Amino acid sequence: RCAALGEAMARRSPRRCVALAVLAACFCFYSAKDQLEKAVKVWKQPHAIRIAGSKFAVDTISQGAPQWQVRATEANGSTALFAAREDGGSVVYGVNYDSAKSSYKAPYGSRVALAATGDEEGSDYDWTVQVERSSSAPQRIAFSGNSEDMVYDATLAAEKPLGGGVTGLVAVDMKRRSGDESFLPTWIKPSFGAKYASGNTEYRAAVFPDFQQENTTSVDWEAVMKGRLEGWSSKQGGKILTTDPQYTLRLSKDGLQGLVKAPAKLGTAFGLVGTINTEGQYDVAGYGEWTGERKVADGVKLDSSIKASASRGSVDVQPLGTGVTLDLGALAPKFAAKGSTLALQSRYKFGASSAGCGAAAMALTSAKVPEVDVMGLASYDSAGDVTSSVKVTASKLRGIDAKYEMRSSNSKFRQAIAMASPRVDFGDGSYLLGDGSYLRLTGKAYKGEEFGEKPRVQLGVQYEGKVDILGRSLDLGGESAGFDSGRSLLDEMGRPWTSPELKKATNTAKVVRSHIQSEYGEGKRWISK
Repeated sequence: RCAALGEAMARRSPRRCVALAVLAACFCFYSAKDQLEKAVKVWKQPHAIRIAGSKFAVDTISQGAPQWQVRATEANGSTALFAAREDGGSVVYGVNYDSAKSSYKAPYGSRVALAATGDEEGSDYDWTVQVERSSSAPQRIAFSGNSEDMVYDATLAAEKPLGGGVTGLVAVDMKRRSGDESFLPTWIKPSFGAKYASGNTEYRAAVFPDFQQENTTSVDWEAVMKGRLEGWSSKQGGKILTTDPQYTLRLSKDGLQGLVKAPAKLGTAFGLVGTINTEGQYDVAGYGEWTGERKVADGVKLDSSIKASASRGSVDVQPLGTGVTLDLGALAPKFAAKGSTLALQSRYKFGASSAGCGAAAMALTSAKVPEVDVMGLASYDSAGDVTSSVKVTASKLRGIDAKYEMRSSNSKFRQAIAMASPRVDFGDGSYLLGDGSYLRLTGKAYKGEEFGEKPRVQLGVQYEGKVDILGRSLDLGGESAGFDSGRSLLDEMGRPWTSPELKKATNTAKVVRSHIQSEYGEGKRWISK
């Protein structure tokens, strides 16, 4: 019923689509809540069902009344309206929308993103709205609110040619933070600047007044010149340099800073940084780095890298990096297919008491059984902690799909295995079941410390097909377990399940609020970049 409402929306104007979407979501979620909670009391095993049309889809996952999610999305997975319950808590309703990913775009080429959640009592809610205008100068505003407060930040910026190749720049960053009594912004930072370009050189000047200090106004300022030393790679340093050196000179109230970067031949690069403060004290530091690789035999490549920096009275040599990459397809063509590789990397710091750190990565496709892929990762750090993972997948191996995955970290060991039998086709093109419908038997097992000595085992069925609902052909798919040795919903690695849509919405709010609480201003960054 929900998917049919979604299909009907596709035939109407965008504004009516939005209105119908809200009505459909309310109808689906609020009517589904009581029905779903009653139904899942019988469904003690995990179930996942998806019904999709050409424009919209509805899917649900559940295992008993304490843990479930139902959502309506666009066919590509964007713009989710959802209801979820985790670990027996309150039912939470929410929405995730981003016009940059949605087929329903915001007007005037702007980007609008919305993330909101709220529980069934209405006492715990969280929402975030972000609006950005497509422009070379940042113009954005973001609001975030919850049951305790509402915060926001905004950036308004503009640039305008002033004549003679000079462009004027202006921006203002504003924020209302948590705990502020007034609704008006309490953090306001204006920025003014100008830029001019001539050939490969750009000149930029900016001032950053601060009017919010008590009994005084302070002004930060900077003047920047950056560009390339044109012709140096072909004349003065032609035997060493690969491209013209890049330089940046920055003058501010703290003093003068200069930076030069020079990519050179044979995998080397050099750099120099110098500073002079307002009291005439200076400091100079330089660095050199080398990265090289060499093919020593067919299928064998060695690489290494090192970087050293020096300043007055000290020299610092960073860890030496060494590695070898083996083309298993070339070295063992009877065993490994083309594209199979094994890479080993290590880093060691001279004079260090520890063994350093390292990593190994393998991607292997069997030459004799090309349906089987193996991926492995392993790493160790200077403290001796080892992390590893192995993933083996078989795709359409005599009709069977299978996956085994192992992850180990800090002495914790977790395994997951999943198998699906050859498909059994049963679609007959009838009114209810279209061509291409099939069933597959499935089996899953999980092993981790929370399961004790016995693994968690699930046996069930996977199904795909087409159904006719209200005269519309819809794709129906899902997976249901007929036997489960546990009673909690799990993710693909056997960890406790959490609602992905709820996590996405809450993470969006955390990122926006963190940005608002910081001293970062998008307008200032744009002017001084």
